[in-house]
Amino acid sequence: MNEIIHNFFKAYFKYSDFSLGYDEEKTPKNMINSSVNQSGYYIWKPIDGTLADEDYYSIEQKFNIKFPKSFIEWHKQYFFLDCSCQLMGLPISSPTEPLQQIIDNLDYSLAKDLIDAKLYPFGDEGNDAGPLVFDGRYEVANNEYPIRVYDHEYGGDLDGLSEIIFSSFTKLLECFTHYIQELKSRKNFEIIPDFFQIDPNGAGKTGIDYWLDWVAMEKENDELFGD
Repeated sequence: MNEIIHNFFKAYFKYSDFSLGYDEEKTPKNMINSSVNQSGYYIWKPIDGTLADEDYYSIEQKFNIKFPKSFIEWHKQYFFLDCSCQLMGLPISSPTEPLQQIIDNLDYSLAKDLIDAKLYPFGDEGNDAGPLVFDGRYEVANNEYPIRVYDHEYGGDLDGLSEIIFSSFTKLLECFTHYIQELKSRKNFEIIPDFFQIDPNGAGKTGIDYWLDWVAMEKENDELFGD
């Protein structure tokens, strides 16, 4: 697991442009790596994380949820101010607002309905369909729950729940890592089917239709707007 997390951040820190809008109150001064330009943007840098497992356990108790062990280990490695690609967005970690984005993902009306059904929101689907959720309806070792997407238009009805798109958070990290590495030399719709081999029990099983929809959409976008 440590190697998967290490590889993810190594790849993401090469992929990110590190550019963010400056906020006097919220921007961590020890993460600023440039002057603020005329447009109000600056370059941030990651720093080592200082959060402890107990900080995440407090959130679990407050919201009556359980996080995968891999999710906690991943999130506490660094403070980092962006974590997204075309396919998904994962919660950032800022020392000025510790764990705030994780809390925000859990603390709104739809999230509360999902939590009641043991579906724990933790990120965002890249096409704005709704939250990524850990499916905690069945107990698994180390809470390594499968991952689904919930379509927010269903307003809490479980008909809005997708099939499993990743078998675990570690498989999500492996697929995310592969995707952003391969973007240097391949089109995104060419990369996505690789998930089927990386995660044969999730993306390559119940998640095939979901990911093939992404392939079709991105191929169409490329034909319309590509070079």
